[in-house]
Amino acid sequence: MAETSINFGIVVVVTADKDFAVLVADALRASGANVGDLKVRAPDKLSDELADPACGLVVPDLDAFPDGPVAGLSELYRQAAPSVRFLPVTGVFDAEVARGFLRLRLQDFLVKPVAPSDLAHTLTRLGRDDSDPYPDSRIYTFLPAAGGVGNTTLALQAAVLLHQAAARRHQTTCVVDLNLQSGSCAEYFDLEPHFDIAEIENQPDRLDRKLLDVMLSRHKSGLAIVSAPPCPWEMRSYRPDLVARLLDLVAGHFNNVVIDLPRTWFPWTDSVLQGSDHVFLTTEMTVPALRQAQRLAQAVRERVHKDARFGVIINRVDAKGSPSVSLSEVKELFGDAFAGSVANDYKAVREALDQGRALGEVAPNSRVIADLRAIIADPTELAVTSWAAPLRALLARLKRSDPAMANKGRRHA
Repeated sequence: MAETSINFGIVVVVTADKDFAVLVADALRASGANVGDLKVRAPDKLSDELADPACGLVVPDLDAFPDGPVAGLSELYRQAAPSVRFLPVTGVFDAEVARGFLRLRLQDFLVKPVAPSDLAHTLTRLGRDDSDPYPDSRIYTFLPAAGGVGNTTLALQAAVLLHQAAARRHQTTCVVDLNLQSGSCAEYFDLEPHFDIAEIENQPDRLDRKLLDVMLSRHKSGLAIVSAPPCPWEMRSYRPDLVARLLDLVAGHFNNVVIDLPRTWFPWTDSVLQGSDHVFLTTEMTVPALRQAQRLAQAVRERVHKDARFGVIINRVDAKGSPSVSLSEVKELFGDAFAGSVANDYKAVREALDQGRALGEVAPNSRVIADLRAIIADPTELAVTSWAAPLRALLARLKRSDPAMANKGRRHA
């Protein structure tokens, strides 16, 4: 095998299964990684192996933990040194486990049965990630309370504003259209959607940085968009690990990630909400839409991270107000969850859509831009890193609140 720069140092395999330990040892040899020492420990036999500064990788068999995969992995994270990487293997993977993995920010994981070649390939990719450090990421998620409230328009305009600000700091922004059957984010900018779900649907692990680059649509400004060709006649729910892998990779390579969620609640929706720094529920000034937003607001608030920002955006607010509902009544209805309102500039927005251009190119003085900028510019986020910032994966590192961690940007990297 060709020479490689992969160096894991001490590798700890946490398992009570001898066959699992042999599988990992064989995969490490096949990956060509340099291993200083390979230690196999049952969960109840661990002492200080994970805290050893020389420990570079932990491969836990999560089926060996009686309290379940998430609780077991959380305990290992607590014991581990800051530089340790994790590649968990689990026999159980459902929505609840996915949410737990999301909270722990895993860079990668495997689900049993695991082929030796798949394990070796994943170890190789994991080891080479040091040469491609992930930037800090902030995730902005837009969820429509009802159909036709302008969620995609607001998400894309927010992405443009974030991209303009980020570009001045040499940072990057990506839009992820999770309307996987009927999304239109790319088409709003007159771009071809390139995200080929069929190519990776049954093997999400195939999606890596190179393949992602091929599947990105790029706006002339540099804004990246992940959007699948629409196929509304194939309405179905995709596997949570497919969505997790996609967001893992995007969050690992872009400073700002803007997610356009569909109105339909899928098994992976909770995980997306939990992993977001900012969650905006969008609605409009009609009684049915406001009622729907009121019902959804509590459900969404219960799912977002306690340190994340949640707010309701009222779109298409006329300057003269509504004859049935006043903005003051709406503010009272949502209380501290009211994030702000966006002016109704239908003519400018329609013109931008028809031309496939950003609103700022067509109507730079539109109130929509000013209103949305005021909503997404959270002053508390300007000077500090967001809670999910060292997000090397939609399923990756545990962020520590210790200020010293600012100098340890590779926590479980």
